Amino acid sequence: MAPTTTRDAVVAPKIETVLTSLLGKDYFKQVEEGDDSDTTEFMLESRQKAFDWIVNQDPLQLEYASPNLVQRFLLVLFYYQTTRHEPWKECNPPSTFQGGTPSDFCYKLDPVTGETTSDIWGDQWLTKSHECQWAGMICETVQTKAKTVVGVSVRWNRLNGPLPWEIAQLPHLKQLHLNDNMLSGMLPPKLLSYSLERLQLGNNQLSGHIPAIWFENLHDGNAKLTSLQIDENWLTGTIPSEVGLFPMEVVHLHQNQLSGSLPVELSAHTSLKILLLGYNDLTGTVPSEFGLLTSLKGNLYLGHTHISGTLPSEIALLSTLQDIDLSSTNMQGTLPQEMYTGLTDLRAFSGNNCNFSGTISSSLGLLTSLVWLRLANNNFHGTIPSEIEELTSLMHLVVNGNQLTGTVPASLCLSAAFVEIYGAALVADCLPNQETGLPTIVCAADCCTSCCDNTGVCLGN
Repeated sequence: MAPTTTRDAVVAPKIETVLTSLLGKDYFKQVEEGDDSDTTEFMLESRQKAFDWIVNQDPLQLEYASPNLVQRFLLVLFYYQTTRHEPWKECNPPSTFQGGTPSDFCYKLDPVTGETTSDIWGDQWLTKSHECQWAGMICETVQTKAKTVVGVSVRWNRLNGPLPWEIAQLPHLKQLHLNDNMLSGMLPPKLLSYSLERLQLGNNQLSGHIPAIWFENLHDGNAKLTSLQIDENWLTGTIPSEVGLFPMEVVHLHQNQLSGSLPVELSAHTSLKILLLGYNDLTGTVPSEFGLLTSLKGNLYLGHTHISGTLPSEIALLSTLQDIDLSSTNMQGTLPQEMYTGLTDLRAFSGNNCNFSGTISSSLGLLTSLVWLRLANNNFHGTIPSEIEELTSLMHLVVNGNQLTGTVPASLCLSAAFVEIYGAALVADCLPNQETGLPTIVCAADCCTSCCDNTGVCLGN
C-alpha cells in the first residue's frame, strides 16, 4: 500500500492507481532485486515521501486526472532520491533553504540550447509553481500539450544517492544532464528510453557495469540516443558489444575502470564524431575497422590504457579527425605512412610513453594543420626531418626520450608559433648525455624551451 495520507480518502487511492499503473502494482511495497537492504529501505522511503508530498503537501493539490500528475510526481521523487545523504547545493525546497532569497542561484535553462542563462532565474524545487519553472527544467509543447518536460539538467549541485530510473518514465525526455554531482550505485537497467537523445552522467561516483540491456531493448531503429557520456566514474567490466546498435555521435567513457578489448562493433557508428575511452584498463589492439568511423572529427582518445599492437593504416581514412591521443599505452611499431596524407585536418597527435619505433617520416610536413606533436619516450631514431619546418602552426613539439640525433631545424626555432605564443613548448634531448657528456640533439641557444638528458632529467631554459 502507498503511505497513509490525510487527504480525501477517495483522491489518494486514485492517484496511487494512476502511478502504479505506470510504475508497477507493487511499486510502493517493494524494490527490484539487486539493491542492498539500506538502499532498498531508502528507495521505498523516497517513494512514500514523494507520494505524500503530491497528495498532502503540494500547494497545487492535483487531482488524479490532472495532465501533469505523473510528471510532477516523477520529479518530486527525483529530488527525494538524490538527497540521500544531504540536500542539494542549491535550489532545495523552501523548507530546507538556508540563507539568501528563495531564487538565489536557481538558474533556468534556455529551452533551445540547454545552457544556463544568468539573467533568468528558475524556482526552487517542490514549490507551488509549475514543475517546468523549477531550476534545471527544459520544457516544450509536445503534441499540443504545453509544459512537457523534455530535459532535466541539474549539474554541479551535489546530487547524491542512487540514480533514479523512474526519471526515464517521462515520456518525452530527450536530455538528462546530471554531470558533476555525487550520484552513486549501479547504472539502472531501466534508465534508457526511446525518447532519450543525450545522457550525461560524467564526474559522479557511479559503479558497476554498463548494462547491455540498455542497447538490447532499444535496437529496433526507433531509439534516438546520440550522446552517451558516463566519463569520470567508477565503472567496471567490459564495454558491451551491443553498444554498436545505436547510431551515436558522442561516446565519453574515459576515466573509469573498464576492461576488455575495444569493441569492433563501435565501428558501426558511422555518424560518430567523438570517441573518448582513455584512462581505463582496456586491452587488445585498435581494430582496423575503426577506419569506418569516417565522421570522427573531434577526438579519438585511447591514451592511458593497456592497448597494444600497431596503429592500423586504416586510421588514414579518418580525414576529418582533429585529435588522436595514444599516450601511455603499449602501442608499438612504426606510424603508418598513410596517416600523413590522409589525416589532413589533424591538429594534435599524442604518442608519449609508448613503444613506437622507426624514424619520424619526412612526410610529417604534410600535416599542415598540426599544432601539438608529442612523441616523447619512445624508440624513434634518426633525425628530426627538416620538413617539420613546413608546420607553421606547430607550437608544441616534445620528442625527448628517444634515440634521435642531429640538430633541431633552425627555422623551427624562429617560428612565430614558438616565439610569440605563451605556453609553446619545444622539448628535446639537448642536455649532455650522462655517458658520453654530449647532447644527442643539438638545439640552438634559447631555441628549446626544455632540454633533457638520457636519464629523463629535464631543465627548462
